[in-house]
Amino acid sequence: MRCNLFASGVRRLLRSKDLEIYFQTAHSRYAIREMELAKRTTYCESVSATLGSCEYQTIEPTFPLSQDPEFLRWSTQLEALSAAVVSIREANQTAEDGRRMKDLQVVCCPISVRSVRENVSTIIERQVHIAEIDGVHVGFCVSSQGPKDSDPLFFQIVAVAPVAPDAQRRGVGLSMFGAATAREPLRDIALATQDDNIAARSLNEKFARTIGATIQRVTLGTYRDRDLGIQRGLGYRAWIVRRPTAQSE
Repeated sequence: MRCNLFASGVRRLLRSKDLEIYFQTAHSRYAIREMELAKRTTYCESVSATLGSCEYQTIEPTFPLSQDPEFLRWSTQLEALSAAVVSIREANQTAEDGRRMKDLQVVCCPISVRSVRENVSTIIERQVHIAEIDGVHVGFCVSSQGPKDSDPLFFQIVAVAPVAPDAQRRGVGLSMFGAATAREPLRDIALATQDDNIAARSLNEKFARTIGATIQRVTLGTYRDRDLGIQRGLGYRAWIVRRPTAQSE
């Protein structure tokens, strides 16, 4: 669910020929997704009130990424973050925040890289929080509540950017967890992590401790895969964080 890379990895990513090939391939997949999105009437009606298709295209990154000035500027900012505290805000339904999400998707493997337009769709349909340090985007999370009051709050993505080692200890992930869950104080929290993602499991356990909750593994299939934001066969495990308030109800 979460992948951390060190800041030096950004330059390696920009120099990687394999990465450029990957994103060129991914870019071609966006056209297919665009056709699928066009069939979603609710989405189209919502988006039509914000930006047109042409405006989305103008804010998409340039390929190869090593020639995209905005991505290069952001990468440089990540390596020079100040000691300022992390701030968390709700994402706006704008192409600018859709692009910020895409920047983070690019450097946070194995999170899927989506088009700016798709990211704006996610902001419209779900709860998205963006973490910033001095106005520089360093993380984002995506969550959604179940339709029933008894359903948990589902986290699909918690992504933290490749920043300097000292910045990684600022609690970006915990801050996003806290902001997202504060809106649903009576719900338990459901999420999934891959077996080899030790950092994500550690973050989940630390968050559970900070709110006095317990975390336990649940069988895959207890919740819908799409609610957890996962695909079967990729080594995911599902977890439930039992919140004290929810347990007392």
